[in-house]
Amino acid sequence: MAETYSTKNIQPNTKYRITQAEVLFLINPNAGKRNARRVLRKLEPYRSMIDVRVIATGVHSTEIIQAEFDNYRVFVVAGGDGTVNKAASTLAGSNKILAVYPSGSGNGFAREFGFDRNIRRLIKAIKQDHVLKADLIQLNDTHMFHLSGIGFDSEVAHQFATRRRRGFWNYFISTIKTIWSFKPIEASIRLEGETITGRFFMINIANNRQFGYNAVLVSTANPTDGKFDLVLVQPFPLWQFPLFSLKLFAGMLSPEKDFRLISCSNEVEIDTSETKIHVDGEPYVFKSPLKITIQPGALNVLDTGKVKFTKKKPIPVYSKIHHQNQARHIVGI
Repeated sequence: MAETYSTKNIQPNTKYRITQAEVLFLINPNAGKRNARRVLRKLEPYRSMIDVRVIATGVHSTEIIQAEFDNYRVFVVAGGDGTVNKAASTLAGSNKILAVYPSGSGNGFAREFGFDRNIRRLIKAIKQDHVLKADLIQLNDTHMFHLSGIGFDSEVAHQFATRRRRGFWNYFISTIKTIWSFKPIEASIRLEGETITGRFFMINIANNRQFGYNAVLVSTANPTDGKFDLVLVQPFPLWQFPLFSLKLFAGMLSPEKDFRLISCSNEVEIDTSETKIHVDGEPYVFKSPLKITIQPGALNVLDTGKVKFTKKKPIPVYSKIHHQNQARHIVGI
């Protein structure tokens, strides 16, 4: 008979062994213990195929995956983009499969790959056993799988990390606080055949379309195409920020009007005096130069059949779409 687990007194590092299972479910209680209990209750009907561990941090998920690596085929992470990043970094390069139960703030990675909070659909996808080969982007010694950036969005991520509470409205408050004091960064970007030097509002490395909260930066980004998108946003007047934000959340930003888009598969190097970066939404400090490389198809992600990105026809590895709105090049915040 399978062992029954309780949803009371949830503690990190607790292992709820149910039976011989092929799926390990990792729950990050930082999203709220009440939410963790709710997830555990949802999992009870499927306890014959799922084991559960409650983790303390994203780093803790790495330790557990390493310890349990040979015992499971599918690792389901219940957490946000930061927790997903830690788990994905551990699973990349193996035949293990990553799945996500979104319970973070923005949940950008989960949204793009079609993961939701419906356990029944998740179990169905696991049984169908289809995977997508997602790319891994290397930023110096750090892995990213979703979307990272230097500049304004990085400042927001660092400000958001100081707040006691998570969620959209706290992220909104962090954004408003940042916009009043932010100054564009200076950087020199070296890539195949070209060096770009200037001042930037944001420099983004996009493997997926959105930051999170369905805020779509690059509508054509595809995490399975063997390329990453370099997004260069020029400084613009403060009064244009509300319009930029509305277009971001409406998925209407355009490389012809709002930024310069460069699709890359070879190494890119960024020199800047800026030291702050966010990697998949988590704040980091880096040492310049920032070297960016890609490992195509390094991560197995469970195919939900509901991905937001579209499969693209083959295009030149290095393509450039130039910024057309020259006014944005010369006016800074």
